[in-house]
Amino acid sequence: MRMSLSTYIAHQFAHPTGMIGQIIMTVSNRQNRKLYNKTIDLLNVTKNDTILDIGFGNGFMLRQIAELKPEKLFGVDISEDMLHVAQRKNALQIKSRKMELLLANAENLPFKNDFFDKIYTVNTVYFWNDFEKTVAEIRRVLKHNGVFLNTFYERAVLERLHHSSNDIYRKFTTKELKNRTEQGGFSEVKMLEIEKGIFSCIFAKNNKIW
Repeated sequence: MRMSLSTYIAHQFAHPTGMIGQIIMTVSNRQNRKLYNKTIDLLNVTKNDTILDIGFGNGFMLRQIAELKPEKLFGVDISEDMLHVAQRKNALQIKSRKMELLLANAENLPFKNDFFDKIYTVNTVYFWNDFEKTVAEIRRVLKHNGVFLNTFYERAVLERLHHSSNDIYRKFTTKELKNRTEQGGFSEVKMLEIEKGIFSCIFAKNNKIW
C-alpha cells in the first residue's frame, strides 16, 4: 500500500533519513529556535555537568550546549543517517572526547545507573513507543536530584498540522505529560509554558526512592 505524503513526512520527523530527513531537520532548527534557546536556559549548564540529549537529530542543539562547556555531552538517536550528520557537525568535540554520540533507543539507554546530571529532549515524546518504559529508563540513568527537561508542542497545535493527523504522533497536553511524568516516579514536576498554547516544557527532578 502506497504511503501518503503526510504520513511520509510524519515518518521523516519521527525517524529522519536521507536527504529529505536532512532538509526536515534543517527546517526544524529554524522553526524551533525559541524551544531550543529556552530549553538551554532551563538546563542551566555548569562545567561539572554530564548531559544527555535524547533525539539529537542533526546535532544543532548539541553544538549550542557544547559552547557552554559542560563536563561531557552525550546523545542518542534512532536514525543512523542523523548520527553521521551530527558526528560531522560536532567532529571537534567528539575528537576531544567532550562529546559522544550513539545510535540507541530511549527505551534502552546504553548507560549505567546514576550517570547523568541532566537529560533533555525536544520534540521526541510524540514518537515514544512506550512512555512508561522510556521514563523509567531516563530515571535509571539520572543521578539523585538529576534534572529532566521534556520540551514539546501542545496537542492543540499538532492537531492543526496535516502531517500529524495519523497514529505516528502521540499528542499530549502539558497537564497530561506532567501527570504521567509524576506517575513515572519523578518529583518536583513543573509545567513551564514557553509560548502560551503553543509549546511547553516539563521540568522534573529525580529524587529517587527505589
